[in-house]
Amino acid sequence: MAHSIRAALTVGALVLCPLAVSACGGDDSSGNDVPSNAIASVDGTPVTKAEYEHLYEVNAKGAAGGGSAVIPDPPSYTACAARLARQAAAARGRGRPTESQLVAQCRQLDEALRNRSVAQLVQMVWLDGETERLGIEVTDADVERAKRATFPRAGDMQRTLRQLGMTERDVEFQLRFNQLSTRLTEHLQRRPVDVGDAEISAYYARNREQFAVPERRDLELILTRTETQANDAKRAVEGGTAWAAAARRWSTDELSKGNGGRLLGVARGQQDRALDAAAFDARRGVLLGPVRGQFGWYLVRVTRVTPSKQSTLAESSAQIRELVRQQESQRAMQEYARTFQESWTAKTNCRRGFVIEICANAPRPRTTSTAGGGVATAP
Repeated sequence: MAHSIRAALTVGALVLCPLAVSACGGDDSSGNDVPSNAIASVDGTPVTKAEYEHLYEVNAKGAAGGGSAVIPDPPSYTACAARLARQAAAARGRGRPTESQLVAQCRQLDEALRNRSVAQLVQMVWLDGETERLGIEVTDADVERAKRATFPRAGDMQRTLRQLGMTERDVEFQLRFNQLSTRLTEHLQRRPVDVGDAEISAYYARNREQFAVPERRDLELILTRTETQANDAKRAVEGGTAWAAAARRWSTDELSKGNGGRLLGVARGQQDRALDAAAFDARRGVLLGPVRGQFGWYLVRVTRVTPSKQSTLAESSAQIRELVRQQESQRAMQEYARTFQESWTAKTNCRRGFVIEICANAPRPRTTSTAGGGVATAP
């Protein structure tokens, strides 16, 4: 239960803009326009140190998965290294990590928690500003309904809050942003996408093979474990026994056996290779077999052949219109995600020590020459 609730409360990178949040150490930007009590400023809205410190601790406890959380204590990481050393001793594994290895683990954990926490808080402000711009809102009643759905049983919420180090206000805040993210996505998906006749014709011309309907055959089939059983079944059918009765007695193929020994609408390439070859080489009404295949011995008779055909543009138009609409909608979503990230990144300034890639004052990737050409590398 706690795992599913933790997932419901996670506010990471927005669905619309998956972001890298690796550290950008060594930046020369001081974030001078960030208030003294904040770690970042987004279009004039501060992300406070208190908010950051609280979320950092919540993320540390969440990363522990219900176990004892390790809270890094930079810059020396003395307490963190001691906690990791005790955990290693309790595990009784081979070899003990050195002090420098423990400090390196703490530094890596600190960096991961810092980057995640900064990204979450900054993106929360982004989402709040974007949905306000578009007139999208989530009411207190919406949040209450989401809270009841997340914690359906009495006591669930308090137990989870203790485990994750969260408050009820944290839950309400994060559920609200989860709902805003969902409603923003739904808002974008509802935008109309016009697909003209020229686009449909062009798609059909480029992808005619997609609208070819292959030849299909209806088969009567009996599959046996041995050749002797197949010959017995064949003699029975040739002697007047109904195919369905012979299939019930001898066939081991449950799918066709339950349908009177019939397989309907079979296209080439769908069956065992030996059966496929026999069925599509056979003339209608001719009993073939026994044919040895991967699963045993086959008797097969073709009862109907539906020739292949090419669907016309008119017949395919509705399908193509929907395909193109989906493609255009996806492209529009991707373009929106790009401009969303660019516009809000430009409004985001972060204090030194908290600069990540979604900050306007983050060092830009530089291009270095290699034998294969230029590649972008982060400093």
